[in-house]
Amino acid sequence: MLKFGRYLLLGLIVSTLWVSQSTSMSIFSTKTPTPLSFIQANQLGLAKQITQTRTGNIVIEVVNSQQQTIPGVEVKIEQVTHEFEFGTALSTQIFSQGADPNDRDRYLHLARQLFNTTVHENALKWDAMEPQRGQLSYADADRILSWSEAHSLPLRGHTIFWEVEQWNPAWLKSLSKQDLQIAVERRATEICGRYRGRIREYDVLNEMLHGDFFRQRLGADIVKTMFQRCHAADPSAVLYVNDYDILNGKRLDDYVRQIRSLLAQGVPVGGIGIQAHILKETIAPAQIQHSLDTLAQFNLPIKITEFSTQTDTEQEQAKNLLNVYQIAFAHPQVKGILMWGFWEKAHWVPQAAIFDKDFKPKLAAKVYQDLVFRQWWTRSSGNTNRNGQFSTRAFFGQYRVTVKGRNWSRTRLLPFQSHMNQSRVLKFIK
Repeated sequence: MLKFGRYLLLGLIVSTLWVSQSTSMSIFSTKTPTPLSFIQANQLGLAKQITQTRTGNIVIEVVNSQQQTIPGVEVKIEQVTHEFEFGTALSTQIFSQGADPNDRDRYLHLARQLFNTTVHENALKWDAMEPQRGQLSYADADRILSWSEAHSLPLRGHTIFWEVEQWNPAWLKSLSKQDLQIAVERRATEICGRYRGRIREYDVLNEMLHGDFFRQRLGADIVKTMFQRCHAADPSAVLYVNDYDILNGKRLDDYVRQIRSLLAQGVPVGGIGIQAHILKETIAPAQIQHSLDTLAQFNLPIKITEFSTQTDTEQEQAKNLLNVYQIAFAHPQVKGILMWGFWEKAHWVPQAAIFDKDFKPKLAAKVYQDLVFRQWWTRSSGNTNRNGQFSTRAFFGQYRVTVKGRNWSRTRLLPFQSHMNQSRVLKFIK
């Protein structure tokens, strides 16, 4: 169920020297290791942490209509989806009328097949929705949401506001302070009100570490206003901060100070977003772990909200994906990882896609599928014991359970979620 050996050599040996000098990483050996012992230490440490964090003991108890247990019955459980979010951004162009129908069909088929959550790539951004003042269109955002809902894929909202000036509509920059304030409050209320109960989380003000468009014009308190307006319009929505240069550590300390300050002010920050665009860059596994551990101090859900990696070779790309996904999946505070696109012809950095223009999977795509749908996937079968129970260790998620007797069979979909505790007895009535 947990098979790490094949890829750890590829993904982790390059960081041996760096990590051997670190004593702060709980999953790494504190002794100076040889490459082999380093691989073994990580293999065992990550596997153990993933088992502790992402799996539990599922028990299927088969009873008859009189609630009497039935021994010797065949039970088969098959995982349908993960509780952990393995997602992707969805490209606006795919949903446009001008998209090639064959490309659209293949793209959307892969999106359904490979991911269990989605996010707007561009369709919800202010510049895309209202390029000219008063010419507001929800059409693209609505199409992506409707498609995601039709396929039971929860959708993140990205992004209500963007603090970097160049990514805001030109007309917004010419508004008076009063008019800008009104426009900001209206947008926060309208977006979160319109999608109340449908979009369950948002990046509210993107990249506050890298711009100050709104704060410069409206003052620092505008951040609290944005979050409060969103929360008032949809109290159930989880509101995220989101930024980059975090996983590599360059702005990690700044991010910690910013989050701490926002929380101290009473800003309803409900989650921490990490953009992980690893473009012609190397981030050691120890640094990835350190960044996640550092942000875990806030006890808020953490998500890798935007993952992409551009390298010179497919092997390097696969290694980067492997490192980020394994370490993030093993971390108890991380709740999901979303790719920022997956297909070369609908990707912000085409070379970073894991499928080429002909939809041929690169090595990174094969590694991804092996991790998510083989190593971290549960299929199990057996017979109920004398107490009418069959048990197995299983990843949290949704399951199809089939129970077969001599002349009968039953199949049901059953949830097995982490908040239900590490062990769950699910009764199956004949």
